Amino acid sequence: MNIRFYEKVLEWSRAGKRMAVVSIVETVGSTPRKAGAKMLVSDRLELFGTIGGGCVEADVIFAARDVMRTMKPQVVRVDIKAKNVDEIDMLCGGELTLYVEPVMPDYKLLICGGGHISKALSRVCEGLEFRITVVDDREHFANNERFPGVETVFCDYGDLTKKVTVTPLTFCVVVTRGHGGDEVCLRQLLATDAPYIAMVGSRGKWAILKKNLKDGGFTDAQVGRVVCPAGLDIHSITPEEIAVSIAAQLIQSRAKVMTAGA
Repeated sequence: MNIRFYEKVLEWSRAGKRMAVVSIVETVGSTPRKAGAKMLVSDRLELFGTIGGGCVEADVIFAARDVMRTMKPQVVRVDIKAKNVDEIDMLCGGELTLYVEPVMPDYKLLICGGGHISKALSRVCEGLEFRITVVDDREHFANNERFPGVETVFCDYGDLTKKVTVTPLTFCVVVTRGHGGDEVCLRQLLATDAPYIAMVGSRGKWAILKKNLKDGGFTDAQVGRVVCPAGLDIHSITPEEIAVSIAAQLIQSRAKVMTAGA
């Protein structure tokens, strides 16, 4: 298989797209493509590669959409003999067996703040298949020595969304050391397609920030996207317990994204 196919998988994954790979695993009789041919289908119905064109691909796109929704592979059989020439633009009389498999999405976790809760949260989430980025505005908190298991660490809230590509598969937790840092981060994150934006803080703190955001032009719907206080209510107290409650909510939120219609 051409390396460009796998480069496209990586490109679409980084862009936050769901995907399904369609592979011909067996052919009988005359078919436009043979075993080994592959096609990539995105959740936006973009296609890369081909398994034969025409109605062959049209039929399998429906299966690909279902696979992206359920994240469960399917075996699809297409009988070209049942098609007429007008449908397929070719004279073929064979059958295809196709394997349609989901590409696991590239889920990312952005943690804004490098304090005790962030450190505990990063440790918990390292085993949950998130690619983790941590940002803080203090160099002695934003470094790989403090966060050895995360993918990226940087220092500066100001250009947050320029340094991090926030996609519909990027989950965001805001837990900076004060109102100012929280607000700077929230203003940027609310302009993205992140499916989960949560802030660690009291309801009183959130009431102040909510007013500031609305006064700054954000709508009720936009502000309503923020989950505050972050995490499931498990009566957590310590940074480690709070991290567990947030991690549980992240799993819950990710499951909803995974099962959403493609």
